[in-house]
Amino acid sequence: MLYLIPTDTCFWLWCSIDDVEWYEKIYKIKKRGFDKPLAIMVRDFNWLKKHTTLTSEQITFLKEYERPFTVLTDCDSVSLWLNYESEEEIWFRNKDLYKKIAFRVAHSDTQRDLIKKTWPIFLTSANFSWEKELYSTKEVKERFDYYIKSNQVEILADNRLVLPHVVPSDIFEFVWDSLEVEYLRKG
Repeated sequence: MLYLIPTDTCFWLWCSIDDVEWYEKIYKIKKRGFDKPLAIMVRDFNWLKKHTTLTSEQITFLKEYERPFTVLTDCDSVSLWLNYESEEEIWFRNKDLYKKIAFRVAHSDTQRDLIKKTWPIFLTSANFSWEKELYSTKEVKERFDYYIKSNQVEILADNRLVLPHVVPSDIFEFVWDSLEVEYLRKG
């Protein structure tokens, strides 16, 4: 199952990280090329500290960062998961794109509760590729009408929710172990 959730920027489409079938459907529904990896949302900064190569100073920097962000870093446990192959199949066809993993940190109780139940989640903005972001439940219902009615997508938000229009999250990575950042996108 796929879900639509509000975030600190816009509505996002997500599935559990252990659901390869729905991972593929995210790409199909969004008409997104498999040359673009998805971000992963984790429960909190403690998860990042425990599972990634980010230093304590970098984690503190992220906690104090004033804008929505996506940080790229190394994460052995997620990399192992993405690179799993059985004799019968390769799970993630675009696994080679995940040299570094793009992480977002949950910022609401709803997001944290979902992640607690499912492990980290794959997510991407809910707009179709090359279209504008979606900021209201009404827009989401209109855009994903077919998928909602066919029980492929569920909205996890109040029917009248309207998010403020904000610039997209900053996307960056740290330069080695320093606090210097290299931006891939600066909102």
